[in-house]
Amino acid sequence: MNVTMRSALRRTAFFFAGLLIAHAAPAQQKLSHGLFDDVAIYRPQGAATGAVLLLSGDAPSPTAGKSGDGSSAMAAALAQEGAMVALIDMGKLRANLEKDGGDCVFPEGDFENLSHYIQGYEKLPTYHTPVIAGIGNGAALAYTMLAQSDPGTFSGGLTLGFKPELDLKKKLCEGEGTHIKSRKDGSGVSLLPSPALSLPWIALQDKPSLTATKDFARSMTSVEVVSVAQGKHDQVPPPDELSLVRAAYRRIGAHKPSALPPPPVRLGDLPVIEVPATAPDEGAGDRFAVLLSGDGGWAGLDKEVAGALAKLGVPVVGFDSLRYFWDARTPAGLSADIDRLVRYYASHWKKPRVILIGYSQGADVLPFALNRLPPATRAMVSRTVLMALGENASFEFHLGNWVGSGDNDALPIEPETRALDPAHTLCLYGADEPESLCSKLPPGRVVSEALPGGHHFDGAYDSLAERILGLQPKP
Repeated sequence: MNVTMRSALRRTAFFFAGLLIAHAAPAQQKLSHGLFDDVAIYRPQGAATGAVLLLSGDAPSPTAGKSGDGSSAMAAALAQEGAMVALIDMGKLRANLEKDGGDCVFPEGDFENLSHYIQGYEKLPTYHTPVIAGIGNGAALAYTMLAQSDPGTFSGGLTLGFKPELDLKKKLCEGEGTHIKSRKDGSGVSLLPSPALSLPWIALQDKPSLTATKDFARSMTSVEVVSVAQGKHDQVPPPDELSLVRAAYRRIGAHKPSALPPPPVRLGDLPVIEVPATAPDEGAGDRFAVLLSGDGGWAGLDKEVAGALAKLGVPVVGFDSLRYFWDARTPAGLSADIDRLVRYYASHWKKPRVILIGYSQGADVLPFALNRLPPATRAMVSRTVLMALGENASFEFHLGNWVGSGDNDALPIEPETRALDPAHTLCLYGADEPESLCSKLPPGRVVSEALPGGHHFDGAYDSLAERILGLQPKP
């Protein structure tokens, strides 16, 4: 076969591939949640193997079969790679951000909430840490969120037509991972490189912007800049560009940052995160902690408190409640799993005493588990700490957990508190959250203490860790 024929066949293959994408089924459904209106959901043909939050550019959203800025074709291409894709209208998001009443906006947590909401709505069998992607101005916001995010929020970034500038009148709150410089004319912000970025980011750029993007990314070792054919991002991307999009997504997936750190071999069915101590234990040195996260998964307060405990010399076993309760559980089943955790790590770390800690949903279910532990394991529990305790415990993830509609199958917690050890159970709640059960329990049931702030205790994680360790243990 001569070169001319091979070239013709390649062009033909790209042509038909482009037709398949360009005429792919439109979004199956649109959802709204929080800051995000009319998010278009693109489902893969089979079981979802990943998730993508895709920010459109500035062109109008796809309507009447038109492709808008090409984001619908990009979403369809990513869905063909097995991803559950949420296409976010950048124009509508910008309008909602501008309406925010604060001095600055920091929507990273809103993106994570959206990911949880959609995957719960779609009843995916497990939670997939999403790739954040974007086109044009959406690419700029995607980079900013990736650089500013806490570990575990996103698994990587994929952008098309990135420029280090973001047209947003409302000021972005500066995070630790990126640098933002406001423009003097107030028209938006300029983005600066974030050398601390460790997650994979693949930037697809046309030739005119290739050199500038490579210069921007020079100090970031996890970034790959790829050349694509020059085109307009307000049109359907050419077939070779969509092929590069799909290949880039596969490369990000090869890093596998969305998976939990490997759990111990004998606990492989549990969503466990080990947080080793980073300093000597100033106490007796014979204790470790098990921390059951809130329904948002192992993120935010859970991670920060675990890290603060580790700095005080106490190793922590993190327990991801979102992943665990993705399927329906029972109090007895949870207790059996906590029993396994405690006995395993007491042997593994050679520490015979354990502090059981729960936050939000983790606190709600912890009394049920504690009261059903075998006597020998319960005797190892030196103290129990319940943070932001509610009134009812849910043993399965429900969308109501995120939208505040509640769970009709939830179990009342108060009866379980009657069997707790009053002298060694600490119930912490925010002074701005008086509805916590901690404040309603009769005197002598537990040690209740109000701390400044609300559900997240004003981010005073070091103080929380010190308070957790400050209760006198059993003799």
